Order: sequence, then C-alpha cells, then structure tokens
Amino acid sequence: MSQSTAELLFNQIVALPLQEQFKLRARLNARLQAKAKPKAKFVEPIPAPDPLPSQRWLKEHAHEYAGQWVALDGERLIAHGTDAANVFALADADGAYLPLLTFLEPADAPPFAGV
Repeated sequence: MSQSTAELLFNQIVALPLQEQFKLRARLNARLQAKAKPKAKFVEPIPAPDPLPSQRWLKEHAHEYAGQWVALDGERLIAHGTDAANVFALADADGAYLPLLTFLEPADAPPFAGV
C-alpha cells in the first residue's frame, strides 16, 4: 500500500463518526488477535509424590495422633499438634517436597455429615 493510499484511508477513518471508529477498531483488533500466534509456553506438570508411604504411615500411626494435625514426608513425620498454623509452618520450614498435611479425627468423633 502506497503512502498516499494509507493517508487517504486514514483521513476517511478520521471522518467517520466516533461510534463507527470504535467498531472498526474492534474488528481490526479481533482480526489481529486471530492471526497472532499464542505466546503461551508449555510448563511441565509438577510430579506428585508417591502417596503409598504416607498412607502406610497413617494406617499404622493415626491412632497415636488422634485429634491432631500431622505433616508427613512419605513415612517421615515432620510435625504434629493441635495448632494447624504451627504444623503448617513447621512443614514449610522443613522444606519437604509437597508434604501431606492432614487432620486425624479421634476414633470417638461423630461421623462427618457435611455442611
């Protein structure tokens, strides 16, 4: 497109009513976005740790920590206690990769019926 043609087209656009200029801009933006290549980058998923060691630990030791929060790294107990925030902080400070943090219900607790 020559300079004179671009200038002529620009002058015609400027002469349009403001509402028509907005419509034109929206259509041009939609067309440009449709042609643009996405700049998304593939990110490898975070591998989940093996849940079996933690499940084994819970099966064997849950009764010892009933009514408490526990933080586990596999079969290793990182922290436990009744204060969730404290257990979470200790698990974070430990640096374990995706530790399991859970509350162990007492054996005599009524069943959870939902809220």
